[in-house]
Amino acid sequence: MLGTLKEEDIEKLLKEQCIGRLGCHVQGMTYIVPINYVYSNGKVYAHSAPGQKIRMMRSNPQVCFQADQIRDTFNWKSVVCWGKFEEITDTSEKQNVLQGIIHRMMPLTNTPSELPSHGTGKTDAHDDEIIVFKIVLDLKTGRFEVNDRSN
Repeated sequence: MLGTLKEEDIEKLLKEQCIGRLGCHVQGMTYIVPINYVYSNGKVYAHSAPGQKIRMMRSNPQVCFQADQIRDTFNWKSVVCWGKFEEITDTSEKQNVLQGIIHRMMPLTNTPSELPSHGTGKTDAHDDEIIVFKIVLDLKTGRFEVNDRSN
């Protein structure tokens, strides 16, 4: 059975997941990349080293974000959102977002004593290059498929 997710199911999925895909589009080129994220109050918070997605979002802040929960081929939920990229420059807000990401991601890793590859470790020599951003969502949709043959 295919169906449409209710608003509360969309919110739940966005809060529960921590890896999503970010879609950017500039001058006829579309770029989709997975990101670690934290969701709160209609905003997706994330960080990145400088690169393709940051250049593209600075050029065109209108982006698409997708997250899903896949149990198997016929049991899944998917949320697609549209919103606007906003770079976070306030030092205090940046630190709060990075701490939120650390607290969300570290319990989910197999090696919690290791630091992430970029952006959240005090020993990272390039922390000053890390871009912290939010996607302010203005439209969210969700679909699901359930195939319950357990009866």
